Amino acid sequence: MSVVQKKLQRIGNSTGVVLSADLLREAGLQLGDEVMIQAERGRVVLTALDSGFDEMVTVADRFVGAHPNALKKLGE
Repeated sequence: MSVVQKKLQRIGNSTGVVLSADLLREAGLQLGDEVMIQAERGRVVLTALDSGFDEMVTVADRFVGAHPNALKKLGE
């Protein structure tokens, strides 16, 4: 597990951090990958999105729409 100290820097009108190729490789990420970004107390977490993530969300939305009482019953 790599630990790297970086400074936040101005990128256009935004603030960003440049990640090294080694750090991305260790995380299993590469240029062009889609990530989910979560803000937690004092940290930002990047998580690689599964290539089928959007499809899974669509299927789940359809299921919930078709079976509105299913989750309610499962929660009892």
